[in-house]
Amino acid sequence: MEYDKKYPDVYKGYFDYREPFTENLEDIYLRPVVIPIYHIDELFNDQAINDIYRLQEISNKPDFKDECEILEAQLRERDMHIFKYFHFIAAQRHVLYELKTKYRDFYELEHTLKQFEVIGYDVGKARETDLIKRKKSLLEFQAGLCCQQFA
Repeated sequence: MEYDKKYPDVYKGYFDYREPFTENLEDIYLRPVVIPIYHIDELFNDQAINDIYRLQEISNKPDFKDECEILEAQLRERDMHIFKYFHFIAAQRHVLYELKTKYRDFYELEHTLKQFEVIGYDVGKARETDLIKRKKSLLEFQAGLCCQQFA
């Protein structure tokens, strides 16, 4: 199945709805890279997409608050496993520094835009252009790791 979205097919549409994991990057980077417990086919599959769709369907419905919290927690955990998977592959291919740089670039702009939003600036245009460019660059680099372009 081919996906006609912004990001490489390897993600099966996942990142059309989710942002890359960027929580506590500096703390994570102080720890050793770990062997992932999931294969890429387990990270990006129909169940992941179905969970995203379900979350979108119920996100603003008070009767589904508990289910919403459970789904969001499951997706955050999946996001973290995706992050770990690609960091392991990058370490094995000796391009971990480049991947970390792409994550930091994405995170720093995302964080800056959130700060500007808090003080009332309209950052919609920057999100649609600069942040999407950084996200795409990051995701394309990661997808290249799957294609063994660095092997």
